[in-house]
Amino acid sequence: MLVFSDFFTDNKNEWSVRDSKEVLLAVEDGCYVFEHKRSEGNWLSWCGTRADWSRDFRLHVILEKVSGVNDYGYGVVWSLKDADHFYSFLISGDGHYRIDACDNNEWTTLQDWTKTPLVHPGDAVNWLSVVRQGEELRFYINDQLADTKPASAFEKAFGSAVGFYLNRQMRVRVHAVWLGQGEGLGGAPEAIEVPDDDSLEKVLAELHTLIGLGHIKQEVQTLVNFLTVQTERKKRGLSTIPLSLHMVLTGPPGTGKTTIARLVGRIYRHLGFLQKGHVVETDRAGLVAGYIGQTALKTDEQVKKALGGILFIDEAYALEPEGATFADFGQEAIDTLLKRMEDYRDQFAVVIAGYTDEMERFLESNPGVRSRFSRYFYFDHFSPEELLAIFEKFAADAGYRLTPDARLAVESTIRQAHAARDRSFGNARFCRNLFEDIVAEQANRIAHSDMTALSDADLQLITLEDIPNAAADIARLNTKRSLN
Repeated sequence: MLVFSDFFTDNKNEWSVRDSKEVLLAVEDGCYVFEHKRSEGNWLSWCGTRADWSRDFRLHVILEKVSGVNDYGYGVVWSLKDADHFYSFLISGDGHYRIDACDNNEWTTLQDWTKTPLVHPGDAVNWLSVVRQGEELRFYINDQLADTKPASAFEKAFGSAVGFYLNRQMRVRVHAVWLGQGEGLGGAPEAIEVPDDDSLEKVLAELHTLIGLGHIKQEVQTLVNFLTVQTERKKRGLSTIPLSLHMVLTGPPGTGKTTIARLVGRIYRHLGFLQKGHVVETDRAGLVAGYIGQTALKTDEQVKKALGGILFIDEAYALEPEGATFADFGQEAIDTLLKRMEDYRDQFAVVIAGYTDEMERFLESNPGVRSRFSRYFYFDHFSPEELLAIFEKFAADAGYRLTPDARLAVESTIRQAHAARDRSFGNARFCRNLFEDIVAEQANRIAHSDMTALSDADLQLITLEDIPNAAADIARLNTKRSLN
């Protein structure tokens, strides 16, 4: 799930903009320009997000040092509350990196300046990534692992903002920043296998039990009907229409794109178009490496895992950031993928997914990619009624039930969130997060009771008392500003 992104084609996220004797902050030419004009001290600029740092996440930034000193740091900050509370991952022009925590303006060095060949030295473009997976945080420089730290070292969630840090005189251009949140981020892609007792009838039954997605269900059923007829024509020796199994799924997060990709893989298998029908899920981090030649090998590895099934690429537009004016290995991944789609024709399918506007921009700028995809599924936000039904399914599946007052409070929370939604609204993921927070509140309510006196019904019941704190936590947004 994409929580936050900015490619700086405009200032829609309201980054601080100013020009003084001390600092320059500007959005221009598809970049956020950040210049520290003083010979001492540091500058921060940040923007609020809806991140939950206690969950798995991946944070990527593309920074270009344009000029200035090489022996001081610049980089990314996250979990930021204000100028006195944040974590930082910095590099320097002379090829070092460091990791720090700033708590109430008291600095704790988690990794002191360390020399590394991973940094592109001097005035150059560098990719920095911070990835949480389970109980550890991984720090990448130019898509190569530089360091790993226990997540316990970052247990204080100061705030939800992300931003950039400059120390002393230098000028940096930020080309892009994006933050993903959810399970299974940052690790090697795992194949989602097809159950042994699976059948086309089971797949279609699962499809039609999904909440909402009415037009998507119709399109998938149309796809099944088309493939079934083509298969029968082939059996009878009749001419068939050339098929492309590749597809594009666009829309906001949490609307079922990954679920549909998994169902389509199983459909392809049962209709004889793919041998296995499994799904290998990946993104830019799973395809791109930091040096010439390595990206092709990395992309090939994922393609080979997907042979017989589907390669699902989430946030595919990140392979080619908008407005990038520098050499980027994402294009190498695209070129390799296109070649393998030709080399392994009919042996696997590629499904790419992401926000509608970004995916359209990505396809427009890559005619070779667009020509490989002829089937498009467009997903929309769930309605409030559908979101309530999704929440109730989460509760029922976990063995919980709501009192009538609690149900009304959840419905009100969902309607308020839906009314205030932007394109990053998490839909089903919002409901899951809300449910998890409410369950935590319920546990706080009953934890000090005499457990032996509680019935099973007591342990399963969610009451009105469990709702307000979860709703407030979900709804909060950080302010956006900068401070030296």
